[in-house]
Amino acid sequence: MAEIFQKRTLSGWIPADEPSQAEWRKQKLGEVYRGKFAKPRNYKHHCQFMALLELTFQNQEQYTSEKMFRRAVALEAGFVDTLITLDGEVHLMPKAYSYDELPDEDDFTKEFGAAMTVCARILRMAAPELEHEVSKYAVAA
Repeated sequence: MAEIFQKRTLSGWIPADEPSQAEWRKQKLGEVYRGKFAKPRNYKHHCQFMALLELTFQNQEQYTSEKMFRRAVALEAGFVDTLITLDGEVHLMPKAYSYDELPDEDDFTKEFGAAMTVCARILRMAAPELEHEVSKYAVAA
């Protein structure tokens, strides 16, 4: 299945870049195609989120593994899958904050806010103050 980035115009949908244009040309006229549309994530927003996690990890003392720290933040922020065992026990499994796990910008924004709240609590800062610090840190990176 090909992934095509499209742009909405007054006259309809058009390919948004050259690779999408090439895939678009492969589609046969008159055929019906199924697609799933999502607003792709903003890379700068993604970098700010990674800066938030990195800054918080560097300024906490409980975790020595960045991977485990990120899982703990995801769990606390509610970014989880629910696993029900064969015995009926419910386990919350933290998801990875990967680009592929949250491809939609609107969903990502919601999860970013939840993680910001968790990180602000860990660092004992107000969320707006932390957001300001993260923006400085992300720009420098």
